Amino acid sequence: MGAGRGWWRLLLAEALALSAAAGCLQCEPSFPLRFASYVPRLSRKAWGLGDVPAAGRLLRAWPRRTLRELRLTVAPEIPLENLQEIAAKVFKKLEIVFSGKTYRPGVLPQILYSIFKEQVKMLQAAIIEGRLECERHCGIHKYEAISCSTCTFSKPTCFGYNCESSEEWEAALKGLFDYINNLPKQPKQQNLDLKMIPDFHKCTSTSPEMLNFTSINLTLSETWQKTRNAERQESKVSPPASEMNC
Repeated sequence: MGAGRGWWRLLLAEALALSAAAGCLQCEPSFPLRFASYVPRLSRKAWGLGDVPAAGRLLRAWPRRTLRELRLTVAPEIPLENLQEIAAKVFKKLEIVFSGKTYRPGVLPQILYSIFKEQVKMLQAAIIEGRLECERHCGIHKYEAISCSTCTFSKPTCFGYNCESSEEWEAALKGLFDYINNLPKQPKQQNLDLKMIPDFHKCTSTSPEMLNFTSINLTLSETWQKTRNAERQESKVSPPASEMNC
């Protein structure tokens, strides 16, 4: 994926240079040029006097409004392939809207808003699924993604409970503690990085020295045992994680 990522880095840099605010779909390199082409075509697509300003406002606010509408409890980081797939679907719908047809008063803004809301739902699902897929591993795992906030490549970190044996689980715990001990030493950054790991989002500690590793070990192991028991019973509902005291 090295050559592909290099190509994307160049295109993303150009996209960011063309517009200030990111917003998931805007991280797709063709976004600025596509959306710039839609606005001049608005006047030929609606009969309603207020439709053109309303549609124009939505198009111009699309990135900023997307981030606001996501309303996620995890960082808005989306796997590259999911971003490309969603962008292709949205652009296809928008091209149909802006080709050939003139709309009755009030219809065009409604259609655009419907596409916008559908895009938000697809992005939410892809971001959450990327995180869940990461957590299906055993121990610390990272995956390649793009930050919807900055349009930069990132490697979100997660901790998964999918360990088959006690030996694998012990190795997973060791890997987690090694990861925590190697976090950047700046207190604020360390706390932010720690909270990015599921189950640690409520931690207030700003250094590994302040963490209660004994309590963390017991809490994580309890959640692992619940997960294994649920798998043995073929439960379709994931057990709730134990409350982390760190």
